[in-house]
Amino acid sequence: MRFALFAFFTLLSASLFSQRLNVENDMGVNLSRQKEVVSSFVLPIESYNGFAGTYGELRGNHFHCGLDMRTAGVTGKKIYAADEGYVSRITVSAWGFGNMIEVTHPSGYRTIYGHLLRFAPKYQKLVRDKQYREKSWNQAIDFPKDSLPVKKGELIAYSGNSGSSGGPHLHFEVLDEEGTPVNLQLTDIYNLSDKTSPLIRDVRFVGCASLYGALYTFPVPSAKDSITSVPRSFYVAIDAYDLMEGTNGKLAVYKYEVLVDSALVFTFTEGNIPYSTGRYIASLLDTPLRRSTSRYYVKTQVDPGNKLSERITAENEGIITLQDTSTHTVTVNVSDVYGNKTTADYSVKRVDSLFTSSVPFAPKGEFMKWNAENVYTFDGLKVKIPEGALYRDGYIEIANEKDLYKSAADIPAMSALWKIGDENVPLHKSMEIEMKASVPVGIKDKVLLARVGRNGYLSGAGGSYNALTGVLTAKVGSFGKYCVTADILPPEVTVKLKEGATVKGSSIKITIKDKLSGIKSFNCEIDGHWVVAEHDGKTSTLEIPLYDAALSKGRVHHLTVTVTDNVGNKQVVKRSFRW
Repeated sequence: MRFALFAFFTLLSASLFSQRLNVENDMGVNLSRQKEVVSSFVLPIESYNGFAGTYGELRGNHFHCGLDMRTAGVTGKKIYAADEGYVSRITVSAWGFGNMIEVTHPSGYRTIYGHLLRFAPKYQKLVRDKQYREKSWNQAIDFPKDSLPVKKGELIAYSGNSGSSGGPHLHFEVLDEEGTPVNLQLTDIYNLSDKTSPLIRDVRFVGCASLYGALYTFPVPSAKDSITSVPRSFYVAIDAYDLMEGTNGKLAVYKYEVLVDSALVFTFTEGNIPYSTGRYIASLLDTPLRRSTSRYYVKTQVDPGNKLSERITAENEGIITLQDTSTHTVTVNVSDVYGNKTTADYSVKRVDSLFTSSVPFAPKGEFMKWNAENVYTFDGLKVKIPEGALYRDGYIEIANEKDLYKSAADIPAMSALWKIGDENVPLHKSMEIEMKASVPVGIKDKVLLARVGRNGYLSGAGGSYNALTGVLTAKVGSFGKYCVTADILPPEVTVKLKEGATVKGSSIKITIKDKLSGIKSFNCEIDGHWVVAEHDGKTSTLEIPLYDAALSKGRVHHLTVTVTDNVGNKQVVKRSFRW
């Protein structure tokens, strides 16, 4: 039996090796073109001290698609156009890239510079003029070809920490003619190099069994000795990250490999990942482990709806099945883009008796297919899960928790609490929920769907309420517990300035928060005139740059801040100050 198992894995290894070469060759089709285009790029920042993130780093719902250049904890580093071209897009947002500038080059490639502090003076003025003209801080401006030409190495901006940034840095990203992010570490740009191997932080074995047309999974206890007991079928989940000289960042692993008794059974290679394909990362990662550990485990098990499969080589959906009870060696290899590799070996032994109670005898819920639309209707609830929202077939349990959500008086519950699916099952597309509710007449315009988290914490999920049918309809991107409620409280607005105080600096800071439905809009006026207020979503802060407000100095001014949430609750705060 052991010889037969070895022969099977040997044949599988040869097959996988052939497939892996094809994958790497496919990835290399445009590599010479990429090298040719970026070879002339200049460094886009005046100086940096290593990377906070590299291409392919695992994120919650996407792969990181650029290089994050650290700026030693400071902002204001000069940012240069990597090559000649024209400014094609500028965005200003509280999230995402924050302040971002995009340059299109004659090659058809585009470069993105994100999380900026501000733009170079001529672009900053252009943006400010448009903000004041439209009375809107948020901007997404597209420019015609060659309307804003730039030279290679020309100053275009200054580094910052805007948007969804965890610290001061420049996010530098390159897109090819097709709009696919380019893995710059596969090219020879900027003499990037690395001699440090990745770190395997943890490896887990997850038991699985196919029953009633669905795949059931269950964790395998960590080994108390040198041999881990596993069920007949299992998959491997790997928590690893790359290391690089000059930075303490947890960077991207380029290739994952798993072998059983020296026979290759799984590979995942990143290459260049299109945005649309990168969204399938939720199927690549082990969601239960992510939720329980807050770490990203790449799993060998491959869902049929995972379009990252073109970068994966695996048999039997990446599930390893042991045909005997002998001790086997599972080898995990992780490599970075420069070929540095780390290897770890694990001894496993099939022990059937330990896991018989882990497999359910009967399924719970409704059987739903990943490649078809699924609709569930019962007792005032309708759930519509579109085709392709699930990554594989399975049973989705939907249950009425019977009692109304017992919440505080300021957050009323107006429906049953529904448990819709398992939070450990990821969704690729949003599902639509229609929920019957009983809403008092006076607050029909304040109603929304809310997700009920741990300890009863509510988070708004939006939606629209039809008073004629008494049904709220909303689209949500994850399974969980939901109910209908209402947001009847206005946003919280805190002006960090005492009435009549003298402002000694060049700005005024304001904190804005909303308890449930979220901030929809804000408006700041000084002396009756609209002024720019820069929004930082991660700190819930507005900052008014007074120099841009064109105020007369040495006199008393009157500030009015109006903040509105997503169901129309409004808060107005006024202050007088001297500047």
